This record gives sequence, structure tokens and C-alpha cells, in this order.
Amino acid sequence: MRKCLCAAALLFALLFAGRLLAAPTTESLRKALPRFEGWKMETPFSMPEDGFVTVGADYYQGDRFFQFMVIAGPDAPSAGPLPEELEQDRAAGRAETEEAVFSFLTLGGFPAVKVELKDESGATIWVDLDGKGWLLLGGDGMTGAEIEKLLGKVDLKGFAGLVR
Repeated sequence: MRKCLCAAALLFALLFAGRLLAAPTTESLRKALPRFEGWKMETPFSMPEDGFVTVGADYYQGDRFFQFMVIAGPDAPSAGPLPEELEQDRAAGRAETEEAVFSFLTLGGFPAVKVELKDESGATIWVDLDGKGWLLLGGDGMTGAEIEKLLGKVDLKGFAGLVR
């Protein structure tokens, strides 16, 4: 009986420790937030949830602004920005709604979705970090090409390593 209790306690400790190790720490993600030349980063923010965390920062250049965020952890939302009814359009490389155009691309070896608003009021790119989380960069008044260029300066593989 004592061996069973010890084994059960050990199994519980290993499972719990594995769960803690699987979730990235807020601090590790904050430290990894990129710096973009010519852009001022505001104080980073974090929003811990059960099983996942969101960490990010706002960046300013004069009156221009964008937000960079990482959503990661074992229970991070798996759905991206694409409405479910448009998921079948992924193979075509492009989907469209009344408000936005969705383009499917690969950035740094990771699948991504570029969302550009038709009224040209802004764009966002969501990068799928191997199904373990999302990295987002979006800005008001910015084009998808501008955001893609900024994301080209981000160590996506480094972030993917942090969220595993």
C-alpha cells in the first residue's frame, strides 16, 4: 500500500512538473519581445490565463502604432483569425469576407495568415508557432507588406522554442 501511495505521489509530481515546464513563463516571453529600429516600445503587458499566457507590447513611431503579441501555453487557443466557414479556402491561398482579405503564407518556416482590412485601416499577421501558440503583429493604417517586413526581423524559431 505504501509503495502504491509513493508511486501515485511521484506520478502526480511528474505530471504537475511537466505541465509547469510546458507553459512558457511570462518573464521569458517578455525578455524575448523584439526591438524594432526606429520604433519606441512601450511597457510590455501580460495577461496570464489558465493554461496559457498572452504577452506583448505596443510600439510607436511618431503617430504610427503597432502591437506585437505572443499567445502561448498548452491550453492556448488553437484557432487563428480565419472564420471557420472560410477554412476550406486555405488551399487556394486566399479567402475573402466583406471586411477583409486573408492570405496564407509561410514566414520563417511557419504557416501564417495575413489579414488586410479592405478599407485599408490596418492589417495583422498571425504566425502559427507549431500549434503551440500564436505570434501576432498588427497595426492601424499599416499594410500587410509593412507588417511582413517587420516580422522578417523577428526570431520566429526562438519564439517557437519558448512556447514548446
